[in-house]
Order: sequence, then structure tokens, then C-alpha cells
Amino acid sequence: MFADERAPRRLVIIQVASVFVIVLGLLFVGTAQSLAAMLGGGSVVLPNAWFAFRMHRTRKAGTILGLGILKILLVIACLALALALFEPEPTGFFAALAVALLVQIFGPMVGPRSWKTE
Repeated sequence: MFADERAPRRLVIIQVASVFVIVLGLLFVGTAQSLAAMLGGGSVVLPNAWFAFRMHRTRKAGTILGLGILKILLVIACLALALALFEPEPTGFFAALAVALLVQIFGPMVGPRSWKTE
């Protein structure tokens, strides 16, 4: 159980901020790259925000596992829709996608410890 109830929210905020930096940086390259970065980052950030909101409301292990699987399926669906409907520029899309996914791995290392050790 999380000792710090804000940990999932903090991770989503870090993800949004990092994708925002990529989007702003790619504005200097072109608006198409910047829009592609918004699609790529949003495809990961939106399902993660949903998961953090839902996980905050439950503590059952089976429910959290199901929500995690559903989050992965939502990320896949968002990526498929973004690629099929908008045909984004690959550089911006995959740059923001990679940053958003890397924040999932390295984001918990930022800030105070978020779990209890007993």
C-alpha cells in the first residue's frame, strides 16, 4: 500500500511535464512534429491518468491487476487509433512516446519513497 497517496498523481504530473517539454521543443522543428508528439505522449499519459485515478479508489489486488491490464490495452488502442487516423510524423510521435514510457520507469525514483517498509 502506498505510504504517500500522491505518488500515482505525482507520476502522471511528471509524465505530462516531460511530454510538454518535448512538444515545446519540437515546435522549433515544426508544428507537425509537435502535434505528433502530443499524440504520442497523450497515448500513454491519458491511460496512465485514468489508471492512477482508478487505483486511488481501490486497494484490492485483483482489481488493481485488472486495471493494469486494461490500462495496457488502452495504451495499445490509443496508439493504434493515433497511427491509423492521424498518420503522425514518426520522429515527434515516437520521441514523446519514448519519453512518456521512460518516465513510467524512472519517475518513481523522483521524490520521496512511495511505499512502506515494515
